[in-house]
Amino acid sequence: MRKWKLIVLAAALALLAGCAVPASAGPDALSSAVSAASAASAVSSASDASVSAAPEDSAPENSAPEVSAGAPSQQASSPSESGMVRVTIPEGFTVLQICARLEAAGVCSGQEFFEVSQTYVPSSFTVPEDENRAYKMEGYLFPATYEFPTDSDPTDVLIAMLNAYRANAGDLTDEQLIVASIVERESRSEENAALVASVIYNRLEAGMPLQMDSTREYVNASITDSPYLSDTERFAALYNTYKCGALPAGPICCPGSRAINAALNPADTDYYYFFFGSDNQNHYSSTFEEHQSLIAQYGVQYS
Repeated sequence: MRKWKLIVLAAALALLAGCAVPASAGPDALSSAVSAASAASAVSSASDASVSAAPEDSAPENSAPEVSAGAPSQQASSPSESGMVRVTIPEGFTVLQICARLEAAGVCSGQEFFEVSQTYVPSSFTVPEDENRAYKMEGYLFPATYEFPTDSDPTDVLIAMLNAYRANAGDLTDEQLIVASIVERESRSEENAALVASVIYNRLEAGMPLQMDSTREYVNASITDSPYLSDTERFAALYNTYKCGALPAGPICCPGSRAINAALNPADTDYYYFFFGSDNQNHYSSTFEEHQSLIAQYGVQYS
């Protein structure tokens, strides 16, 4: 088998994630101004993925020269003379977006990658087997810049991404991964990521519904309009946190290191509400009354 070397660069995409609560929403409503479409176009720093551990499985290695951490990143480069192509998977991308990017770059078929990702069983860590999850590997495909041969075996591509996740996620539990995926969509800085994580955990502990617009946007972009899913109405109810009781059935994107760190180390607060204001700042509060007062003062920015 050919071997590949995972290339992780120091530039990827930053998600422009704002959190907003519509003035007409009920007392427990939380919402964000991020859409699935914006995740595909926003630009940010990349996660530093160090895959020095033994591979999760025997993933092939390429013979292309290693790219330094400071090298410029591209979403997808044209194949080099050696037949290699560089592909960036940004923080916050979904399985559907990853399938589309891999196919567009000539790495492998998006359909075949999806099929492999739904059935593959990692050997060194556990990915839940849950019929209520729309996409088995959602959240587990680590955002980074990779270099693959064109027309690669989809299984080998998947293994490279799982190796990167294993090397960077540490002892993250599946529940924390789901939280991290929401944090990825609902924050745009390290400080706000930790604060948003605290809101999520506080609401879960209090038995409050999360009511995050990022989960509704995921339903619209990755479930309702999915070319790969059937029974979309059932999945929609399981992921929309305005309908499900607590966390969605699975992650809503593939989070990067910033969001993962926030899920592991949330801020210590008594906040239960937040929104993204017209002043381009997140605002947090402990009571609904304070929350409404801040909305009246700063206004809500929805996009």
